Amino acid sequence: MKRYILLGISLIGLIVTIVYGFLNNYFSNIGDIVYYIVLIAVSVFTIMILSIIVNHQRAKKIKSLETRLTAWSSLSYHVNKIGDQAFNELPIGILLYDKSSLIVKWNNKFAEEIFNNSKLENLRLRDLNGALLELLEEESSGVATLALGDKKYDVIHNTQNQVFYFFDETEREDIKERYESKLTALGVIYLDNVEIALQNFDIYEKNNIRGEYLGIITDWVSEHNGFLRLYTEDKMIITLHYEELVKMMEDKFEVLNKIREVSTKHRIRVTASIGIAMYDVSFEELGSLAQNAIELAEKRGGDQAVVNIQNEKIKYFGGKTNASEKSSRVQVRVQTQNFKDLVESSKNVITVGHTQSDIDALGAMIGVYRMAEASGIPAKMICDPSEIDKTVQKIIPEMKEESKEVYNSIITTKEALKLIDEDTLLVVVDTQSPLIVASPEVLEKASKVAIIDHHRQSDETFDALFSYVEPYASSSVELVAEMMEFYPKDVELEPIEASVMYGGILVDTNEFSYRTGTRTFGAAGYLKEHQASSAKVKEWLRQDKERTLLINELVSRIEMVEGGFGIVVDASNIIRDRVLLAQVSERILDIDNVNAGFTIAKVAEDQIGISARSYDRINVQIIMEELGGGGHLNSAATQIKDKNISEVYEMLKNILLREADEGGEPMKVILLEDIKSKGKKDDIIDVPNGYGQYLLSSNRAILATPETIKDVENKKARLIEQERQHILLMKKLKEEIETKSVNIWINIGQDGKMFGSVTTKLITDAFREQNGIELDRKKVELTSEINSIGIYTATVTLSKDIKAQFEINVLEK
Repeated sequence: MKRYILLGISLIGLIVTIVYGFLNNYFSNIGDIVYYIVLIAVSVFTIMILSIIVNHQRAKKIKSLETRLTAWSSLSYHVNKIGDQAFNELPIGILLYDKSSLIVKWNNKFAEEIFNNSKLENLRLRDLNGALLELLEEESSGVATLALGDKKYDVIHNTQNQVFYFFDETEREDIKERYESKLTALGVIYLDNVEIALQNFDIYEKNNIRGEYLGIITDWVSEHNGFLRLYTEDKMIITLHYEELVKMMEDKFEVLNKIREVSTKHRIRVTASIGIAMYDVSFEELGSLAQNAIELAEKRGGDQAVVNIQNEKIKYFGGKTNASEKSSRVQVRVQTQNFKDLVESSKNVITVGHTQSDIDALGAMIGVYRMAEASGIPAKMICDPSEIDKTVQKIIPEMKEESKEVYNSIITTKEALKLIDEDTLLVVVDTQSPLIVASPEVLEKASKVAIIDHHRQSDETFDALFSYVEPYASSSVELVAEMMEFYPKDVELEPIEASVMYGGILVDTNEFSYRTGTRTFGAAGYLKEHQASSAKVKEWLRQDKERTLLINELVSRIEMVEGGFGIVVDASNIIRDRVLLAQVSERILDIDNVNAGFTIAKVAEDQIGISARSYDRINVQIIMEELGGGGHLNSAATQIKDKNISEVYEMLKNILLREADEGGEPMKVILLEDIKSKGKKDDIIDVPNGYGQYLLSSNRAILATPETIKDVENKKARLIEQERQHILLMKKLKEEIETKSVNIWINIGQDGKMFGSVTTKLITDAFREQNGIELDRKKVELTSEINSIGIYTATVTLSKDIKAQFEINVLEK
C-alpha cells in the first residue's frame, strides 16, 4: 500500500511540475516540449525498471527464508532425536549441578552406571568424588582423568553451563600405564674396594669370595627380571623395567645388606655401590645419567644406591657404613699434579672455607696457600671475623707472631672481591655445598673453582674444574696434607701452621677415636715431621669455665630414645655459636650405650639448629639429610625454619624411632609433601607404625585407604593429562611461530657499522608488536651474532623438547 502512495505522490509532483512549466512559458516551442516529454518518459521507464529489480530481489529473499524455515521445520524432529540419543544412549556421562549448593540437579542414565548409583539427583558432588571439587576450583573449563570404580574417565568440566561430561578412556589409560611400567631403567653396579680387600687371599679364596658377591647380585637381578652384564671383574651393568625398579626401592635395595653380610663373614671391607637412572630418553643419554648416579654414590662414600627417576628428586638408599679408601697414593699423586697445573695456569689463588669455619677448614686453607706459594703464585685466604668459630679466633692472633706470611695473606670478602677476576682460582675447602660457603659473593664471581673436601656429596654441589672429594678421609686437612707430600715443588710449613693442620685432624676424628685409617695417621705423621704441637692444639681447644659448665648443664638434660640415641634440647636460649651445639653432641657420645647424640636449639629468631654426632654404627648424615641438612657419616647438622622447638624435636624423635624400628607393624601412607630419602608428594609408601603416626600427626601424610589411593591416582592422571594438553598447546604455538618473522630496524654508520646492539629483549618486543605473540626473552637464542643488516635465525625454547625457529629481518632505518 505504501508503495502506491509513494507512486501517487510522484505522479502529482510530475503533473505539478509540467503545469508550472506551461504557466511560466518553459515550453515556448515544440522542440522544448518534445525534449521534456522524452525526458519524462525515460525517467518513468528507469523508475519502473528499478522498481522491478528491487521487487525481484525482495521476492527472492523471501523465497530463501521460506525455504530455510521449511528445512528447519523438517530437521527439528531429527535434531531432537539426536539430542535424546546423545543424552540417553551414547556412553557419555552427563551431570548437571547447582553452582551455589554443589548438588546434582540432573544426570543421564550413563552417569548412573559410572557412579553405580541410580539416584544421583540431590547428592553432593563431594560425596560422589572429591576430585570433582578440585575441578570446580579451577576458574576456567578443564579436562581431567579420574578413576571411578575399576574404570578411568576423561572428565570435561564446562563452567558456563555447570555440567560435567564423562568419557570412558579406560583402555587408553591402561595402555599408558603398561607403557610407563615397561620403561627401561639402566644401572651400574660397582663392588667397592674389592681388589684391595682380597689382595691377601690366595687365588682359590679370591674366586670363591667373588663368586659369592656375584651370585647375590645375579640372583637379585634375576628376581627382578633384569639383565646383568659384567664389563670388569667388579663392575657391571643392569637393565630392568621401571615396575621392577619400584619393587627394588620398596625393598630399600636389600642387596646392599646381603653384600655387607658376606663381607662381615670374611672380615673384609667390600661394599656395593649402585647407580640407576630411569628416563624416557635415548640410551646414550640414559647411560650418561646412570654413570652420573654411580659417581654420586661413590662420592657419597659407597655402600649405597642412588636412583635418578625422571621428574623426581634423586633417591638414596643404604650408606650406613663408613666409606672405604677408594683412591691409592698413586691416585693422590695424579690429583696433586692436576691441582698444581691448575694453580700454575692461574694469575692468583684465593681459598675459602664454609660458614663458621673451624680449625679443619683453616688448616686446609693454609695447606692450599703453601702449595700455591711453592709454585710462585700469589695466594690469599678469606677469613671474615663473623664467619670463623671461636677456636680460629684464638689462633689467628698467634699467627701474627709466629707466621707473619700466612697472617698477612688473610683477607676479608670485600678485599677478595677486588682481587678476583677470570684468571683467579678459587679453592673451596671443607665443603661442597654452595649454600654454606663463607663468601657466596666471591663464589658467584669466580670463573675457576676447585674443591677439596671429605664430606659425602649431596644433590647441590659446585661446577668445579678440579674436584678432590674423598668421604673416606677423616678431614679436609688429611687430603691436603697428602697433596703437600706429593706436590712437585718444595712446600714450606711453619710449626704453628703444621699445628693448625694437625688440630683439624684431631678435632674431626675426636682425637683419633673414629673415622681414622692408615692414611689418617700418615697425614698426622707428615705434620708431626713439621713440628706440629699436640700441646698447642690442646690449648686452642680448651674451653673456658662458663662454656664447660654450660655444656655440662645441657648434657644433664639428655633424653634417651630407644636404639641408643641421646637428645638434648635447649628451648630457653638462642645459641648462635653452632660450635657449642657440636660440642654438646660430642659430649653426649661419652655416655655409655649412646650410639648417636643430637643437640637441638634455636640458632636464630626463626631458625632451629640440630647438631648430630655418632660412632660408625649410625649414619647421622642420612638422618640430617631427611631434615634438609647434611654432613658426614659421623658428624652432620641441619637448620630448620618456620618450626618451633617442640615440632623439630618430634620430627627428629620420630625419625629415630623409625631407625630403631620401634614403631610396630608397618603402615601405608600417602605423602602430602616431599620427604627426603622417603618419597615425593603423593607417593604411596610403607613406613613403621611409629614413624607413620608422626607423619599423620604432623600433616605430612594421610592414611592410604582405597578412597585416598583412588584420589591420588586420579590426581596423578589429571597431571599427566594436563602435561599432555600443555605439550599439544606448545606444538600448536611452535607451528604458529614458525610461520612468522620479525623486522628489526637499525641505524648504520658511514663506515657500515651498526649503532647499538640487537638484544633478545628488542627481538621479543618487536615480535609481540608485529605478531601479537609474547615470547620469553630468556628462552630466545640467536644462532649467530647480529652485527649487520641481513636475515638471521632465532630459536625459542617452548618446553623441554619443543623449540621453534623464526627469521629476523634486520633492516636499515
